[in-house]
Amino acid sequence: MRRSEPTWPDRGESTQVRGDSTQVLPTSWAPPEPAASDRAAELDPAVGRVTVSLAHEEEAETEADEPASTAEQAVPWLIGVILLLAGMVIVLLALIFAGDASLGTSGAVPSGSALTGLASADAIASIPSRPSLSPTPTDAPSPSTTASPQPTPTAVPPAEYGALEMVYQGRSAALAPIYLLRRDFTKDEDTQQVLAQDPSLDVRRYAWSPDGTVGAGLLADVLVSIEPGEEKRRLADGISTVTFGADASTLYAVRVTQDGANDVAMILEVDFASGAEAELAAPTYERPAIGEEDALSEAQFTDEGGPVRLYWIDGGMLRFWALGAGTWEINPGDGSLTELEEDDRPTLWAPDAERRIRTSFEDGSSTLSLLDAADEELLAVTIEGRVSHVRWAPDGERIAFTAGRSNAGGGVLQDLFLWDLNEEDPMQLTATGAAFGAEWLGAPALWKD
Repeated sequence: MRRSEPTWPDRGESTQVRGDSTQVLPTSWAPPEPAASDRAAELDPAVGRVTVSLAHEEEAETEADEPASTAEQAVPWLIGVILLLAGMVIVLLALIFAGDASLGTSGAVPSGSALTGLASADAIASIPSRPSLSPTPTDAPSPSTTASPQPTPTAVPPAEYGALEMVYQGRSAALAPIYLLRRDFTKDEDTQQVLAQDPSLDVRRYAWSPDGTVGAGLLADVLVSIEPGEEKRRLADGISTVTFGADASTLYAVRVTQDGANDVAMILEVDFASGAEAELAAPTYERPAIGEEDALSEAQFTDEGGPVRLYWIDGGMLRFWALGAGTWEINPGDGSLTELEEDDRPTLWAPDAERRIRTSFEDGSSTLSLLDAADEELLAVTIEGRVSHVRWAPDGERIAFTAGRSNAGGGVLQDLFLWDLNEEDPMQLTATGAAFGAEWLGAPALWKD
């Protein structure tokens, strides 16, 4: 079936579209002036939301009319926070890789917490800031005409000790290891203090500093520090005897080694704080043959110091004596060695350097004689047993010593005694049968020729 073509009206020079029809207007037509009421209504502002959109994006215009959700509002804030954190990380990385120079310092500032881990905030805050290395121009300092006062050192008061306060050796039982005790004999026995003790080793030798503050002992042949209230420190090995020097800072020790048929006695200077040692001299001598004696004589000999002895002599010299071998004097300053007569041991003098004690033994008893500088006898007393290890009190009016006696059941009983030079008879200080080798605290032994 054939469709008929629609018939279109002819268009003139001008057309006007109204509704669904098209009207042809003459060329002389002009639009009429709008009424006043129409103009007023057209110029009046419309109340409502004003939006701007492209004419062809109708869907976008519809979405703009709807309010934004909470998630949409949070997106800009999240982006800002992320950018801020990223900036901080970049700054920190720059400071780390720039080093201390970026902080205006010359190096790492110690926190003082290397032994305990991280420093606390207070510890870090207390560290003073270091000055910058950049020079700052300043005025030239003018010389001061007023002398700055010199700091005055604070005097340290000397340690004080009880009238009968001593350090001495003892045993808890006849065959038990020897330990070291401290006690003031003017007080009850409960006040005694154990200074050094080992379950299997003897405190074979010991020495106490001139000021009475610290000591050193030989656990077998191991030299250890003895500081009340402190842990023992290992100072040296292979030591035979030891003595302090002029103060508590320096020890002098002897290490005997064998060289064929000879003995070599290395005289050592040992720093008490660190244990650092230096060899001063090394006298060599033929190894002596030491015979056996009765138990009482052996106990006396051991209490006096044994076969190898070292003395700090008045005047700052050392005296080394070896049984059956000889005697040498050592200068601690340069280590020079001088050989003396074989049995040229020094003598113990009272603190006033004017009196000394001489002992003799006969028929099971010992006689103690007080002599003056001219060897005139001033006093004398006799006591049962063998006397050894005589020591002067700081005031020079009393002496302490060991008296050894043979035990009926075998062995030797040793106890401490006190002789007040103003009294007639000595007084027994201990009654255990196992106390010997006493040293007064605060009374350095005065050894001299």
